[in-house]
Amino acid sequence: MAAAVLAAAAVALLVLMVLRPWEGEAPPAGGFDVDPARVAELEAAEAERAVENLAAAGEVAVSAQERLLPVMDGLYETLPVGGGSEDGATPPTSAELDEWRAAVDEVTAEMEALPTGSSEHNIVRNGLMLSTRLLGDTLDVLELAAADGGPDATDDSARLYDVAGDLRTRAVDAWAVAAVQLDLQHIEADRGHLHAFLPLHSGMNAEGEAHGDH
Repeated sequence: MAAAVLAAAAVALLVLMVLRPWEGEAPPAGGFDVDPARVAELEAAEAERAVENLAAAGEVAVSAQERLLPVMDGLYETLPVGGGSEDGATPPTSAELDEWRAAVDEVTAEMEALPTGSSEHNIVRNGLMLSTRLLGDTLDVLELAAADGGPDATDDSARLYDVAGDLRTRAVDAWAVAAVQLDLQHIEADRGHLHAFLPLHSGMNAEGEAHGDH
């Protein structure tokens, strides 16, 4: 019995020493000491990371925009106006679909490789990534529609072209959300505007150069 009491007392003393390593001092108000130097170091690292993420997102967005414009022009010929089975739709060839898919897949991989970061940065990253994935879905549906004989072949084919047009529009909308956020981040960082929007076709305005006037 005495041995058990002594053992319990020893355990209690050990726990006390672990939980209260200070020698007779009252514990800090928050339960631990805050090192201002360490806090400043972490804040500086986070600020540097934000700068790097902004530069990377802007570079990828502008580069991707340039490479996707031929795809958007091709899709506009296949899916004119709102997209779908309207008169004037030109079914893509297999070679065109392969070429578009190669460009979209390449850009999608670059978007996925962008590092995560702040909430603002993640809006840009996720928006661009969603947009390119929707373009990939657009091509998948177009491939099914083309195999069915074109926009005027059957009702099913016409509906597939309608779906492809809707997916293309959603891709443009998702990119727009990311582009607006990227522009705002550029302005807040005193880098001027960066308009890197993805248009329905290259005839629409899609500035990709940063400029200083706000």
